Order: sequence, then structure tokens, then C-alpha cells
Amino acid sequence: MSTFGYRRELKKYEEVDEDELLATLSSEELQELERELADLDDNVPIGLRQKDQTAKTPTGSFDRDALLKYWEDENKKLVEDERMESNATGTQRGTVRISKRIGSFALPADKNDAKKDQAEKKDECKKEALIRSKCPQKNGLSKVSRSESRKTETTDQNLNATSDRASGNPIVIDETLEQILCDDPAISEVNLNNIEDISQETLLRFAEALCANTHVHVFSLANTHADDRVAFAVSKMLRENRFIRNLNIESNFVSGQGILALLAALQHNSSLVELRFHNQRHICGGKVEMEMVQLLRENTTLLKLGYQFDLPGPRMTATSILTRNQDQQRQRRLQQKKEQTSVIPRLSVGL
Repeated sequence: MSTFGYRRELKKYEEVDEDELLATLSSEELQELERELADLDDNVPIGLRQKDQTAKTPTGSFDRDALLKYWEDENKKLVEDERMESNATGTQRGTVRISKRIGSFALPADKNDAKKDQAEKKDECKKEALIRSKCPQKNGLSKVSRSESRKTETTDQNLNATSDRASGNPIVIDETLEQILCDDPAISEVNLNNIEDISQETLLRFAEALCANTHVHVFSLANTHADDRVAFAVSKMLRENRFIRNLNIESNFVSGQGILALLAALQHNSSLVELRFHNQRHICGGKVEMEMVQLLRENTTLLKLGYQFDLPGPRMTATSILTRNQDQQRQRRLQQKKEQTSVIPRLSVGL
């Protein structure tokens, strides 16, 4: 049966205005139409059904200007509260009165707040006096020396941190650093992962101490907020150290220049077999990834690379380079084993 005639009959309904058609229906006809539509909803999926929510009577008249004015007034109140709170934490903390707004009323702050502020101000003055007594100013030193002394204090606090830190890393920083400097054979792994309160100066000191160390084989500083300065220091360490085999600097703030510095150091290093630097805040980009591959070609000892390339070309090239290095490593092991087996019969013949 052909449907051509049926479709031609439906064309006359395409230009019908539904709103005008509904306006001509009476209330009884509209109710009958709703019942018909309710029957049709049984065949409509549940996710596409929607109940009539227009039968609710309005609670009042809508005034757009009044609503906008209300929100503007509320915004001004919030800004005023923030301004007063910021003033309360400044130098005039003890003299500013803070209001606590409840609904449309303003209640004065507790009178004990002024006493607390004065006590805190006295404590700050005592701390400053103590710092000055430890670091006396002679011959009119500038404010820069004061800031440097404060930085030194924060560094000392980081060195004295123990396992009570939130990261759960149990390493004792100052003791570990001293063991590295003394080339203690008891320490073969340095794990600084997830220590958020460690300073960049402390990381630089670790990198410098590892330059001459001969017993540490694993160095990890993932998620320590390390930046390019730390990456450059670690790169310098890789050029001088011949015993580090695993390096993990993932989840930090190292840019593409810092990553390239690490890979460039591999041209002067033949001991590192695993390097991990994935998940940095700065995106390397295609140009940096191409330069990474060029630097990797010069190295024949790296076996594992912890980085996921975005471009398929550098990814495939890096995979082939690591496969080449692994194959060469396997051939060297077979050669060494063959030489050892050839030495044993000679010894037996000599006996």
C-alpha cells in the first residue's frame, strides 16, 4: 500500500498555528485533550514524561526591580563585612569594631575580642624581640637581612620536621642529609615524596649533597613542589654522580626547560636506568617532546621512562629507543655470562 497520498494529506497540517488552535478550545475540550494526552504518556518513556506543574496558584506579584535591588543591597552588605574583617586582621586589629549581622540586625562583637587582639599583638612583639636578640642588627643592616634570617628559620624548621607531618613520610630530613654528606653506607634510598612543607632550599641541599655520594641508588622527590631550580640542581648532580639508578621527580612544578636539562644530563651519565617526571603542572608541548626524543637517542643505559607523550611520533620513537637499550643490556649480560663460563674451565685446567 502506498503512503504517498497519506503524506500529502498531512501537509495541510504543517502550517497550523497550535497556539491559535488551543485558544479556540473550551475548558471541557481542554480537559478532554489532557485525558487523551495522559493516555498517550503511557507509551512514552519514563524519562521523557513530565507532570503539569502550572496548576499552582501564584503566591504574589513578581517585581523584577525589587528583586534586583534586594540582591544589590545584600551584595553591598557582604562586601562591607569582608572589608571590616580584613581591617580586623591588619595593624589596627585591636581598635576596629566588628559587627556580626543576624538577619537585618547588627549586633556588636564580644568585648573580649579587643582583649584577645591586644594579647596576640603582645605575643607578636615578643616574637619579634626574640628574633632580634638572636640576630642582632649591627652597622644599620637593611630589611633584606631580616627577611633572610626569617627564611633561614623556616628552613631550619623544615630540616627538623619528623614523622608527625601530615604526609606520613617518616624520614627525618636533617639526619638523612647528614648521612648523605658523610657518605653513610647504611642509606641507599632517599625518599622525600609528598613532603609539602619542605622548602626549595632544602631540596637544593639534597641535590648538592648527592653529587659526591657513592651509596644512594634511589632518589625520590615526587609531590614536593619542586621547580626548575631543583631540576637544574638534580641535572648537575646526575652529571657528577655515578651511582644513582632510579630518579623520581613526578607531580611537581618543573617546566619543559627543566625536563630537557634532566635529559641532557643523561649524555654524561651511564648509571641511571629509570627516570620518572610525569604529571607536571606545566605542559611540555610538542616542541619539547621532539627535543626529548633527540636527547634520548644519545643515551644507551636508560631502560624505563616515566612520562606519557602526547604526540604519537615521539611516543613511538621513545619506545623504540628504550627497547634498543633493553636489548643492548641483555646482550651485555649474555656476554658477561659467557666470559665467566669461559674462565671457569681455564681455572680447572690449571688446577
